[in-house]
Amino acid sequence: MDLKAIELIETITLHKDNFEPKIFEKGTVLKVIMPTPTSLLVSDDDGFSFTVALDQEDKIWHKL
Repeated sequence: MDLKAIELIETITLHKDNFEPKIFEKGTVLKVIMPTPTSLLVSDDDGFSFTVALDQEDKIWHKL
């Protein structure tokens, strides 16, 4: 897979104890750092990274 970036097609909110929720709006473009067998490690422009599940393609995100 030579995927460089994805775009969110739904807004997602990430929650972590003792931190404010991080919201990524629909239309946000994220850089793909590394694929895993079940997900993609992605990063925003600020360097914040997280994973998105491969089975959510065309539901939450799509390839660019």
